[in-house]
Amino acid sequence: MSRSQDVSFEKLEDLFRKAQRGDKEAYARFLKELYPFVKHKVQQKLGDLVDCDDITQECLIGIHRSIETYDPDKDLKPWVLGVIKHKLADFFRHWGRRNEVDLEKRDLPVTKPDHATNTKQEGTDKVWSLIHQLPEPQQRALTLTLVSGLSTREASLEEGVSEAAFRKRVSRAYKQLRDVLSKELENDFGD
Repeated sequence: MSRSQDVSFEKLEDLFRKAQRGDKEAYARFLKELYPFVKHKVQQKLGDLVDCDDITQECLIGIHRSIETYDPDKDLKPWVLGVIKHKLADFFRHWGRRNEVDLEKRDLPVTKPDHATNTKQEGTDKVWSLIHQLPEPQQRALTLTLVSGLSTREASLEEGVSEAAFRKRVSRAYKQLRDVLSKELENDFGD
């Protein structure tokens, strides 16, 4: 069993309760012991699409900012998973709102330093499988803008629709991708 999966939430709950009462040493130990678990959960969802360290740090910051919302009478794990879920949803929402994301030209590492099993190709394949679930006009809209690199004006001319209509297609495609990814996050962190 890997270090990231071998986390004692009973021990973490004790440390977190002490941290809520102001014990800085307990809080530092809590973060150190929680980090591998959070990073593992983030890597499970994102693979190598992005540097998972940044999103992991965002999750830990979210936990820090929400420390007062944790009810010490409840289990810590679902609360932590909820924070991770929301931070990943924020990431996907931000990612989906970008106007241009060139997946083919991104400089993504093939492996992670801690030997994550996902590869660059698996991450790219996952994104494309999600795109292929979209209706055909939306698939074409994303392909023309993301892969071919056409502007919305050029792509709208190629599709034979107004620029406004084409922008709406792209917007709907991103919205549907965000919805699918949010549902996947709910399923992954629903335990």
